[in-house]
Amino acid sequence: MSCKVWSRLKVTRKDGSEVKLRFQDMPWEQNKNDILDFCAKYFIKDEAFHKAAGIYKNEEAVAEYKTIISNYYDISPIHITVCCLDDDSKTIDILGLSMICEFKDQSGKEDAFKTLEKKTKEMQNFFHIIELNSDIKIKDYQSYFEGRGIIVRPDQRGLGMASEFVRLRKEICIDRNIDMTCAWMTSIGTQKAAEKHKWKTFYELPVEELEKASGLVFDVNVSIFKLMYTTRN
Repeated sequence: MSCKVWSRLKVTRKDGSEVKLRFQDMPWEQNKNDILDFCAKYFIKDEAFHKAAGIYKNEEAVAEYKTIISNYYDISPIHITVCCLDDDSKTIDILGLSMICEFKDQSGKEDAFKTLEKKTKEMQNFFHIIELNSDIKIKDYQSYFEGRGIIVRPDQRGLGMASEFVRLRKEICIDRNIDMTCAWMTSIGTQKAAEKHKWKTFYELPVEELEKASGLVFDVNVSIFKLMYTTRN
């Protein structure tokens, strides 16, 4: 897969300085270690489901997370978009990252996630959360992209990266002739970004309800998680 450039933005930081950003593909096979390291360093500490599971608190769980995710993305069509500085550097310093998995046949498809062995309590917690939400699916689409996360490095937030990642998911659908893209929006930032770009809400899950079902505590800035989607048309 070529490293297609999807967009370029010139944005202003809080200190008044300008920075040029580039949003482009980052093929999984050639960059999996960098992607996994980025997710392990930032994503599992901030994303609601991962954070509640406590993966980041246990080095063994972090290692297991990287192994399971690596195995899963090796067999599932994963599309990675990254944001980096738009300069002449030959290396990419990832500032933000968006992951979506492609599904073209929903009938009888078994999620490979469910078949993988989970050894640590933290990964068992995480898969329990996933299992509780596994029956909530947007149906009637022949093909779709399912969100696997949007991550922005803490020191690079406030530049509009998350909003651009959300916007680009529709563009990727159009480019790949995929009917729909959806994702669990588990933070106020991603929910606002989705609403800004006219995504629709398919299902709302009160955080308190998921806490009771999972036995875990969710330290989040929203009271409701939203399964949101948009179509290529």
